[in-house]
Amino acid sequence: MADENKQKEPSLVAKIFARCKNDKGFAATLKRADNPDTAYQAWEILATYGVPLDKDFKRLPYALVLAAVARSSNDQDGKLGLGAALAKAYQDEKGNVGDAAKPKLRRILACDDVVEVCQVLRPILQLICSRGVGISFEKLLNDLKYFNSEKTLASWAQDFFGSKSKENEEP
Repeated sequence: MADENKQKEPSLVAKIFARCKNDKGFAATLKRADNPDTAYQAWEILATYGVPLDKDFKRLPYALVLAAVARSSNDQDGKLGLGAALAKAYQDEKGNVGDAAKPKLRRILACDDVVEVCQVLRPILQLICSRGVGISFEKLLNDLKYFNSEKTLASWAQDFFGSKSKENEEP
């Protein structure tokens, strides 16, 4: 029965999407969470949702993802993993992934820890959100919270190159 109640409760990302839709002041404050110069302004919001503020490797994944949710023009969480979303953000009208996407992916894959990944992902997520790509913020948050450099980075690379091969197979 506890599992049934857990499934019914909306995820943190879903709660943030709903709150940002109805409260523009909340969204404006949350957009500052991933900027090192203004992050402290969003700490109250992060703490309200149980985010530990004392350790960067715990706080930064939430700050990055929730700020991206606040910036997103979508009304709900998307389905694409980070790699596929990056590839889609750089697609041209014919569905071909532009050459600029690969250096972005390589820079992400060169990261050693979650703090560095969060710093590198900030402008990339801003680009993905500005293009209206339906990235799964829930999956990204879980990837960052439980970051394992080999496993997580390999998954993102597979997602990126897998999305390209699927596009090439389609008629």
